[in-house]
Amino acid sequence: MTIRTAHTKKVGRMKKNNNLYALNAFDSLLRVTPNMTVIVGKDTRVIYLSNSMAKFIKYKNKEHAIDQPLVDLLENVELKYIFADILDKDGFFETVIDLEIDGEKKHFKVIKDKLSAETGGSFIDITDISAVVKSEKAARDANKSKSAFLAAMSHEIRTPMNVIIGIAQIELQKEGIPEQYAKSFDRINNSGNVLLGIINDILDMSKIETGKMELNPVNYDMPSLISDTVQLNTVRMGSKKIEFVLEIDPSLPSRMIGDEIRIKQILNNLLSNAIKYTEIGEIRLSVSIDGDFLCLTVSDSGQGIKEDDQKKLFSEYVRFNSQANREIEGTGIGLRITKNLTDMMGGTIEVDSKWGKGSVFKVRLKQERVECLPIGEELAKSLEGFTFVKERQKITAEEMSHGSVLIVDDVETNLYVAEGLMSPYKLNISTVNSGFAAIKKVESGENYDIIFMDHMMPLMDGIETTQKLRAMGYKGTIVALTANALAGNDAMFKKKGFDDFISKPIDVRHLNVILKKYVKIENPLSMVLDSNPKILQIFKKDAIKALKTIRETKDLKEFTTSVHAMKSALANVGENDLSDRAAVLEELGFEGDAVSFAQDLEKLIESIESPKSPALQVNEDRDYLRRELEQIKAACEKYDTDSVISALDRLKVKPWNQDTVSLLEEIRDAVYVFSDFEKAIELINS
Repeated sequence: MTIRTAHTKKVGRMKKNNNLYALNAFDSLLRVTPNMTVIVGKDTRVIYLSNSMAKFIKYKNKEHAIDQPLVDLLENVELKYIFADILDKDGFFETVIDLEIDGEKKHFKVIKDKLSAETGGSFIDITDISAVVKSEKAARDANKSKSAFLAAMSHEIRTPMNVIIGIAQIELQKEGIPEQYAKSFDRINNSGNVLLGIINDILDMSKIETGKMELNPVNYDMPSLISDTVQLNTVRMGSKKIEFVLEIDPSLPSRMIGDEIRIKQILNNLLSNAIKYTEIGEIRLSVSIDGDFLCLTVSDSGQGIKEDDQKKLFSEYVRFNSQANREIEGTGIGLRITKNLTDMMGGTIEVDSKWGKGSVFKVRLKQERVECLPIGEELAKSLEGFTFVKERQKITAEEMSHGSVLIVDDVETNLYVAEGLMSPYKLNISTVNSGFAAIKKVESGENYDIIFMDHMMPLMDGIETTQKLRAMGYKGTIVALTANALAGNDAMFKKKGFDDFISKPIDVRHLNVILKKYVKIENPLSMVLDSNPKILQIFKKDAIKALKTIRETKDLKEFTTSVHAMKSALANVGENDLSDRAAVLEELGFEGDAVSFAQDLEKLIESIESPKSPALQVNEDRDYLRRELEQIKAACEKYDTDSVISALDRLKVKPWNQDTVSLLEEIRDAVYVFSDFEKAIELINS
């Protein structure tokens, strides 16, 4: 028997009232929410339907929907299939559906979850995200438009700059150019690079925004970096009454490893700002070292920066006191880029400025130390006195008269510049002004070490031309010449069939690398034979041994070890194609085409003539030979190259038979050419 007291009755009434209040609040909430909500039982019949959901499925009287199967309430067949699939999902489920409603494409986010295990059923909430999707599409379109604009700007500015800087570089490469002309071309080259810096700032901002900015560390020369930066920025001062002071720490390393171009960019941004905002007074650049940090301090006695403005100093596109400074040129994004570059280098940037009195910027950049002497007092004073003279960089062009290139560009001056930069190499150079003409050249049977293909050409651009050449079966090297320097273009060009690319304006250093990489050696073996005939005999002996292993062994480790050794040896004698094939075999093992590789290696071995033995034999001093070889062996065990070579030179005094001469030459080459002391000891023991 249950006894109900007044207290328990009161508690029961309170619970009932609370539940009723919660249900009313829930109903009120769902009545006004724009989200479309439906609750169904285990049998997928409707338990609750919000006003928005009723409107969405065009069900005017939502009370009539209660206890009806949800799918039966839907008029649209596509919607029936979608909700049947959603209801069939077990547990929590989230998806996005696209529907065309009244001729307009709409996007909805659907979330479905189970109710409690006891009651069963599901809760479904649908949110209209069409506005968000539309906004994201607009943002993507805006980014796409911005990228297209930047690409066009890059191309339009870089194309004429290619001619200006290219002609200056052509003249600077000439022998015996008068000093006054050299200085003039240096100024043209430097001014062209200053102008190019404007477009680079804009492109760099785009790279930073998209996360595509990368650092390229190199081993750079510190005095040259400082001198280049100072020369460039003192020109910017023009007729302003500014004293430029340079302070150099004598303990500064003469060389360090870091991104030289980006360090120059940081200094150029800071110095150009100091010059822009200082009409009279002093600008000071201090360069010092603190452990692994390169410390750069730029101070000026110019306008200074207001305290409130200092908080926004590294924001995007900020120019302060713009009314007073409206005649000052620049993009206004230099400090933003400087901050990003400093962060990327693991460094810091600080500013101390007083309005009307000037500013001090301190930058610390983490660099890699290399073993080198410091610049010292004398060189530091030379830099501080602006008497440091950097030897004008001149690329030594190796003669490549056996090589042939085709330059494709629709602009006559671009052809002139490219041909002029390549002429010191004595290449066989052909030029055409369209992709159609390039295809005709190839169709007529012409073959080139490199086709330099302009990217942007009318009617048929460089990408389309390259794809047509590849479709024809052309396997030769094609290098893109592009004035579009946006990030990611290197990967894009390789996907489109190019082997490499060079940015305009053409950098002679990059061009030199490309030519050395792709212009094939006419006869690699004969060149090796001319420079070092003994190395071919060593190679031949190693190749014969490796060939036997490749053909006969069934041991995978022994096989891959042999082809690995051949990969390096073949590269040493200039047989790069066979070296590449050996690399493939090393990776694939027995799965690779070892048969054809062995056949071609055998042909190569047969093409190397063995030295003829002399007819006469001599009586050798075997005891003397044995003593000297013992000393050579002891020196090899200590890795003492000088003692080995000295002993071998002593042995030259006496006459020896050809076999002994060959042995001594092998020992010399093992130590002197390959630094292989173990091999030398093995030869002596034999």
